[in-house]
Amino acid sequence: MTDITIEANTPACQKRKPDWLSLSAKTWFIVTAIGQWLFVAYIVGYYGLRFAEGGVGGFAGTHLANGFIAGDSMGNMALAIHILVAGLIIAAGQIQLVPAIRNKLPLLHRCSGWFFMIASVIVSIAGFYLTWSRERVIGSLIQDIGVSGSGVLVMLFVPIALYYAIKRNFAAHRRWALRLFMVVSAVWFLRLMIYGWFMTTGGIGIDGKTFSGPFLEVVSFAQYLLPLALLELYFWAQKPKNKPHQGAVAAVIFLVSAAMAIGVFAISSASWIPKIGA
Repeated sequence: MTDITIEANTPACQKRKPDWLSLSAKTWFIVTAIGQWLFVAYIVGYYGLRFAEGGVGGFAGTHLANGFIAGDSMGNMALAIHILVAGLIIAAGQIQLVPAIRNKLPLLHRCSGWFFMIASVIVSIAGFYLTWSRERVIGSLIQDIGVSGSGVLVMLFVPIALYYAIKRNFAAHRRWALRLFMVVSAVWFLRLMIYGWFMTTGGIGIDGKTFSGPFLEVVSFAQYLLPLALLELYFWAQKPKNKPHQGAVAAVIFLVSAAMAIGVFAISSASWIPKIGA
């Protein structure tokens, strides 16, 4: 959402009107970058240290529901891949979003892009295995289906983004790469939604004992459908014929960015930062 071309509509000597759509996209990116790098720090500083000290067995005793299970070698390996590679994917995804890197360091952009796509597929497969091969201890079937939807979209978006890159249709490639970024980031969006909801409502619609309930069933789908809808709205507003509506779309993106900032603050202060190095 940071990729936007600004066209001059007035002579250079005249004062240019603020490009609210571009500013809103940059605001969204800043909030996302801060939140995702905090998430990476949490993964490295909590799970990464435990893995370095005790291997997969280091995940025993963490707060993960149905996490490390003694004797389940395949499931535990899938768990390690799902957690640790996710941190690398997020870092690679952030590199993909920066236009300066794409323009000035094309090799880094391509290498990180290849890693982002391949690793996203691997992590999605690991997620499928964990969701459907192990006995459910929290949540519901609807939540499992919703969470699995993001993995299905990853499998769909990766080949499409790759196809347009090979065809050197970079405009289409960037659109599909951004869609892929949204669905890959679904697990991050989910955490923001849940903690932000707890912070603002006290957890209405959530059963704390079973970690189920109507709100969680909704956000299991909303974690990727809402970001994708926001991205499509942004693409729509970029079209010249929709320029009169750019202000309204920018307002929506600013509002979403504010909600995301609340979620980042809530989960960072309550979970991520306190667990780093713990």
